[in-house]
Amino acid sequence: MVQGHLHVTIVEAAKLADKDQHTFNDSYVEVYLAQDDKRKTKTIKNNERPVWDETFDFELPSTHQHIHIEVYDEDEGKKGKSIGSAQISLDKVIKTGHYDDWVQLSTLFGFSSQGDVHIRMTFEKVSDD
Repeated sequence: MVQGHLHVTIVEAAKLADKDQHTFNDSYVEVYLAQDDKRKTKTIKNNERPVWDETFDFELPSTHQHIHIEVYDEDEGKKGKSIGSAQISLDKVIKTGHYDDWVQLSTLFGFSSQGDVHIRMTFEKVSDD
């Protein structure tokens, strides 16, 4: 059953851990509720503070309570290298209808900050009719 519609905007990033040795990262973001429905921003090349300002729409099933984001450094012809990821609770956006905050990225094992991503979300509840 669909609980509502979630609109997620990946705004920008700052202080991303550098995965390229001689240039800035070529960064993109994957955002998803479920592994089989990942959405991806465009790649911002050679930039230490990428701005995407891209919005993705999801139907939010009542079973999902988190959204996942992962930032990558794109490498030509290879799978991107993960810079860091975050899992964001949807409790606040479901209760208030909006969310606007910087989220700290960590590595798979929770090591130190890998940078921050600015996320905006709005939630529209589906009527119970």
